[in-house]
Amino acid sequence: MSKAFTDEESQDSAVIGRPPSVAPRGQERPITTDGHRALTGELQRLSTVERARVHGLTDDAEREAQAKRLEHRLALLAATLSSVRVVEVPAPDGEVRFGSRVTLAWDDGRTQRLHLVGPDEADSKAGRVSVESPLGRTLLGQRQGDTVEVERPRGVGCATLVTVE
Repeated sequence: MSKAFTDEESQDSAVIGRPPSVAPRGQERPITTDGHRALTGELQRLSTVERARVHGLTDDAEREAQAKRLEHRLALLAATLSSVRVVEVPAPDGEVRFGSRVTLAWDDGRTQRLHLVGPDEADSKAGRVSVESPLGRTLLGQRQGDTVEVERPRGVGCATLVTVE
């Protein structure tokens, strides 16, 4: 049969999001204590409260769909937690390091407060930037008062480090 008549473009209902992956041995990703606590708390809440809620659904199709999503998220969290290493944040000394909180003054007049974290806890809307991102890599090792150039989608931007905590 010709592939033109098959429905290979439809989404597989068994595939949800990205597959859980564990970092190769010896390649753990860094995470802050707060990030680890948040992921562990989410895993605990989903394992108990959410599982009970989903189990109590009366619509079989809805229960099955939500159970698939829940089990996928639980597998993803377990894989993530097995692949991270909690890094204690050193006392602030003016140099940007993993776990630092910085305030940037951009050349367009905006100020931005950021927290440099591991890739598994990054959330740009919440101001948590991965140390593996272009901005995170640029900031590492800089000191208060330094000016950095950052390649952004709108072009190169300059920012001065106002505070480093």
